[in-house]
Amino acid sequence: MYQLVYNTLMKQTVPTRGRPKTFDETEALTAAMYYFWEHGYDNTSLDNLLIAMGIKKSSFYATFKSKEELFSRTLELYQEQNKAFMQELQEKVGPKQAMLTLLELTLKELKETGKVRGCLLVNSGKECYNRYDDLSRQINIEFNFMHDMFITLVKEAQKRGEIKSTNEAKIIAGRYMNSLNGLVVTIQAGATQALIDDLVESLKEILE
Repeated sequence: MYQLVYNTLMKQTVPTRGRPKTFDETEALTAAMYYFWEHGYDNTSLDNLLIAMGIKKSSFYATFKSKEELFSRTLELYQEQNKAFMQELQEKVGPKQAMLTLLELTLKELKETGKVRGCLLVNSGKECYNRYDDLSRQINIEFNFMHDMFITLVKEAQKRGEIKSTNEAKIIAGRYMNSLNGLVVTIQAGATQALIDDLVESLKEILE
């Protein structure tokens, strides 16, 4: 959900006006995703996107049509990567540890870079919700999908006995997501290490 790295990218040939232009569409889309993630939607210009993606304006409009459509596709890519990442993580370490790993990755990012970017969907919600109708609807759908994904993980963890709480999985998943995103916001606001440590322990308690 946070620092995701993928090495396998699909090669595609994309038609443009005039002579066909071949470029790695998924690689360009991934570059755009990270640029939006770092700078936000409104602060990202087309010129900066073209540089980050390494493509020409004609290729951009032939393939992605508009900045909003490109952003919509980056949100889809982000969610696809989240799903694949969490499925792989669950298979390796189990559902509860998979959720705790997201916490560990957040803390690792803070230690290594001095900051955390947080969840792209949450960041986008704060910036775009109720300002851009189509994006608002998409963000709502994607966020609910993420909530459902965590509900499934909690149910499996309860089934395995990794989570002892008898609370509904929906409640536990919601508290987990709110606590993790709240931790990120608190860190971004310059919280002390003592407060960060306290929030980390509270989040872990949710999954006990």
